[in-house]
Amino acid sequence: MTDSLHLPQTFPMPEIPGVTVPHGGLHFLQPELLLDFISVSDKPLASVTPVAVLYSTVGVRQCIELRKIPIAIKGRTVYPISSLTLPSLRARLIINGPFKKLKFQGTLIAATGEPSVQNMTLLGLSLEFTTVQKG
Repeated sequence: MTDSLHLPQTFPMPEIPGVTVPHGGLHFLQPELLLDFISVSDKPLASVTPVAVLYSTVGVRQCIELRKIPIAIKGRTVYPISSLTLPSLRARLIINGPFKKLKFQGTLIAATGEPSVQNMTLLGLSLEFTTVQKG
């Protein structure tokens, strides 16, 4: 065969001690930590998909699923993370393709007319990764 078939492989965020928080069978990247792509796969990554946000309210962990939209890894991308279920979330995923790193940044900020978020803490973002390998 002269043509190579490209097979996509999608997998969830792996457990990385000191970097991820486990909850409900998922692992969540903690805010403000820089994640090197080699930490999740030795194969080149084609895209990253935000899956869910983890936060706590008065010490109780809660998870909100996100629309699963893959973000192609090309150049530097700043992708907004938002949820209608959690309107106080102000977050973004920064993907730096050339340096093969990403970072989740975010906060919970009360907007006018919203209940107080002073007892809420943002804990992390769950991701799925897609590689393309030749098979």
